[in-house]
Amino acid sequence: MGRLIRWLIVFPLLGLLLYVGHPFLLRAMGRYLITEDRLQKAEAIVVLAGDGGVARTLEAVRLYQDGYAPRIILTHQRLPKGYEALARLGITVPEERDVQWMILKAMRIPANVVLQVNERADSTESEMAYLARLLKQHRIGTVILVTDRSHSTRANKILVRVSGGKVAIISRPTRYDTFDPEGWWRSRADAKEVLMEYEKLFNYLLQSMGVGVTGWLKDESHPAVPVEATF
Repeated sequence: MGRLIRWLIVFPLLGLLLYVGHPFLLRAMGRYLITEDRLQKAEAIVVLAGDGGVARTLEAVRLYQDGYAPRIILTHQRLPKGYEALARLGITVPEERDVQWMILKAMRIPANVVLQVNERADSTESEMAYLARLLKQHRIGTVILVTDRSHSTRANKILVRVSGGKVAIISRPTRYDTFDPEGWWRSRADAKEVLMEYEKLFNYLLQSMGVGVTGWLKDESHPAVPVEATF
């Protein structure tokens, strides 16, 4: 019901904006979703989960190979629907993290430079909370944040919030993402991304006015382990 109410608010507002300001506002909407900072060296490269494990991981590999950071951090997402049912049938299907390790190994990334977040996040908010705790425990204060283009603004805002502004963030959308902020409304896939991101941004705004997710940082369980034996 809450999701329906948010959509009933967001859609009319978007419709009004599009009617009044098309196409200038359409382009502005697409551009706003992208936050890309000037690249500089950091303490770690963070790969956010959620793209199937390919484009974001490959971007992190390129950044690592170019010497922008000595470590790579992988967050974790919940299993896709039906995955456990397949497992019960004895069918093994690689999940996102398996794909990431395949890429890291193929690109000859040393296993001992990688940290994993163990908790499976069910949202960007929980993902960033687990990540912020990892960064605090490992005393990492500067990160390059790798995600999709349309996800980069929201991801950046949430990490700033849950880390209390104590982490310097260099936002780096993957170069392998084809999202086009200048003509997103011409692509069904891009249009879906924009609508979903604005709905989630609206939800984030509501959450930021209520109880934050920073309380999760008080959890004492260790969220990450080195993965020397992963390969």
